[in-house]
Formats: sequence, structure tokens, C-alpha cells
Amino acid sequence: FHLPMCALAFGWQAPRKRLRTAPEVHKELGTAFAACEDDIDDDELEVSSSKVTGQLEDAAMKLKRLKSEGTLLAEAERFAEALQHWEEALLFTEDPCDKAPILEQMAQVLLILERPFDAIRTGEQAVQSRPLWYAGHLTLGRALINFGELERAVESFRRAKTLLSQDMAAHDKTADAEMEFQELCLELREAENLWAEVKDRAKHNTSNEVIVNGRVVE
Repeated sequence: FHLPMCALAFGWQAPRKRLRTAPEVHKELGTAFAACEDDIDDDELEVSSSKVTGQLEDAAMKLKRLKSEGTLLAEAERFAEALQHWEEALLFTEDPCDKAPILEQMAQVLLILERPFDAIRTGEQAVQSRPLWYAGHLTLGRALINFGELERAVESFRRAKTLLSQDMAAHDKTADAEMEFQELCLELREAENLWAEVKDRAKHNTSNEVIVNGRVVE
């Protein structure tokens, strides 16, 4: 294996200067920093600090606003605009706990728009951001089942059920949580039944192929 040779362009080069020794560089830097410290007073440092704090607060406010506006747009069925707002919101945070709910909502909207492959990729990002959050696994399972990835969908639903059960055990059970748990169990049973049916039909099919949601499942 040989890498292709790149064409080399030769041109004028500046004369090489004598490299400074480490003590010389250290002395120059020390002198420069001392001069900067003399030129900057305490008031300027306080102003600079307040600017940084203000920028951080602005980023947090923008994140909150974009998330809320995205939710309102989704509720109004303006899905493309909702996705744009959430994508912009992601630019204002590096916190996985902030990213996961945004990504999970984006996956839901992508499912509504009948883009299951994109929903899977976004759902996977939500799960990676918060691996112990049941809602991310639940939405990913829904995306997978819509794409015909039945085995992986069952795994995601099972993971979501386990995590939600743990959450309910650690906190007081509410009526809403119990209802959500029952709905999740129903989705899991339906996915398991569909996966079992597909495998059974595949055994009796000479081609060993079954079409699920337009995809071939072997």
C-alpha cells in the first residue's frame, strides 16, 4: 500500500532566526504579564467578570426560551419550526441533562413527520446523553418499531420499563406515573407479540423474509 505523492510547491522562505532560550522567553513573559497587571485596575476586572456572567446568563435564558417556543410550535403542529428552535437550543448547552429532553422531543416530532430513521438517530443521542432516563429509551423504541427494527425495539421498551419501575420505587407513586407505566407495559407486550409473530412467520417462509412497515426483516 502506497500513499499518492503530493505535488510540492517551493517558494521563498524567510531567513531563520536564532531560537530564544527558555530563560529568555520566561523573562519576557514575566515582564509582559507584570505590565498588564499594572495597566488593569480592579474596576476593569470587575466589569470583565460581570460581562462573562451576563453572557452565561444570556445563554441560559436563550436555551430556556428556545425550548419553550419549540414546545409551543410542536403543540401547534408547526413541526418544522419546532425542530429549528430545538436545534438552535442545543447550541446553547453542553449539559447532557439539558440536551436529552430536547433530543427526545425532536425524535417524537420526527416520528410524526414519518422520518423514523432520523428519529432513531436522534433518539440514540438522547439515550447517550441520559442513559438512565426511561423516556429516551421509550421514544427510541417507538422509532425502532416504526422502522421495522423489532428486536432492538423490544430491548428499548424493556429497558424503559426497568428504569421507570426503578424511578417509581425510589419515589412516591403517582396516578400519572402508574398510568404511564401501564401504557409502557402495553407497548412492550405488543412489540414482543409482533416480534414473536415475525419470527414464527419467518420460520415458515421459504425466503426467511417478512415485510414490516415496508422493511424486510430476516
